Parts: sequence; structure tokens; C-alpha cells
Amino acid sequence: MDFKMKNLIKDENFEKRIEITCAMNSAKCEFIEGKIIVLDNTNISFIEPHKVIIRIKSYKLLVLYFDKENLFLYDRTMPITISKLITLLKAIVSGEYNG
Repeated sequence: MDFKMKNLIKDENFEKRIEITCAMNSAKCEFIEGKIIVLDNTNISFIEPHKVIIRIKSYKLLVLYFDKENLFLYDRTMPITISKLITLLKAIVSGEYNG
């Protein structure tokens, strides 16, 4: 079975906001662009979300997002907002988080 892959459209402003948030909390982030995978001759497609790998202290966080309204920590069962992400990063920096 053949398939086609296209890049998922990303929001540069949203990524910049995450980048600035990470920089303010001494974290490093790496962005991985999402993909749309379409199976030829079918009406089936898969959407692989954008990923952000955030490294802060000894922690490594994986944030998945499709757009700025759909943001998840680790997998789609843990929705998170950008303000909660900021709170989490600040808790890790201050040592309050011991998860």
C-alpha cells in the first residue's frame, strides 16, 4: 500500500512563545514537525502531531500539539495549557516538583 506524507502546518508564533518560555526557565527545547500521512486510494489519513522535547534540569518533557488549542503532555490523555506548562517549568526550576 502506498502513502503520501505532507508536513502539518505549524504556528511559528506559538512555537516562539514556547521557546521564550523555555529560555526564561533555563530549559532547552527541540521542535519536531508533525506530518499528515495519507494512504493512497483510500479515505484514510493519519495526523502525527508536532512535538516539543523540553529538557530542564534532569527532566525531559514531551509536549504534543496540533495547534495552540490542542496541547498535550506526553500523550493525548494529558491535556495541558501553555499557562500550566509555564507553572510546571517554574516548579521544576524551584525544586517544588518532585515527580
